[in-house]
Amino acid sequence: MFCTDIYEPRVSDYTQTGRLSFEAMLQIIENTANHHMIAAHDKLVNGDIAWVLADWRVVIKECPTEGQKLHVRTWTRAKARAAAIPRDFLVTGDDGREFFRANARFALLDMKTKRLVRITEELLEAYGPESEQIFDDEAPRLKAPEEFDFVGPLVLRRSDMDYNGHVHNTRYITFAEEALPAEEYRENDFSSFRIVCASSVEAGSHPEIRRTALANGWLFTIYADGHVCTLIQLLK
Repeated sequence: MFCTDIYEPRVSDYTQTGRLSFEAMLQIIENTANHHMIAAHDKLVNGDIAWVLADWRVVIKECPTEGQKLHVRTWTRAKARAAAIPRDFLVTGDDGREFFRANARFALLDMKTKRLVRITEELLEAYGPESEQIFDDEAPRLKAPEEFDFVGPLVLRRSDMDYNGHVHNTRYITFAEEALPAEEYRENDFSSFRIVCASSVEAGSHPEIRRTALANGWLFTIYADGHVCTLIQLLK
């Protein structure tokens, strides 16, 4: 079952250069995924069990600019891993040209025990899984580097938190952008990004962000209380 939304970006969704921000991209496709959940009558998710993001992969073909209406399509794929469900996204314009595409893996988490909940075939079938796959290849595994050219604290705001008491998954990309060198932040000519969440950054923790230069971009590692929580990769 394909689920499609039409979204008209707001002024606050754009950067100073008039391009749709990376965080807005994630918010838009995440909202479409939520509408798919409602259409699937997913009643499993409640106060004790919630969908949490394990991995984002976004590839940008053309960055939408102000005034462009977005057609957002999402679907789950035919087979899920034991504790995560793959979901694909395609975002196009009124004329059908592609703006960006994305893949994500969502897992079910028991909020009391902090343990993953197995996704049943019954739940997967409720979403009407499709065989179409948005990427031809699997994204390379990200690994925390041993060397960094910048280390700085992350000051968490109340507005950074979601209803689970964790940093909202769309905020990590903004944390990374804020930690870019000034010139790189102004140019912002990245064509893809990844977010891999090993564990959540929770309220009350003391996180820091570490930056490592790559041949064609940057890798950011977020540590909280001494362990790796999140990896964010920005590529040109």
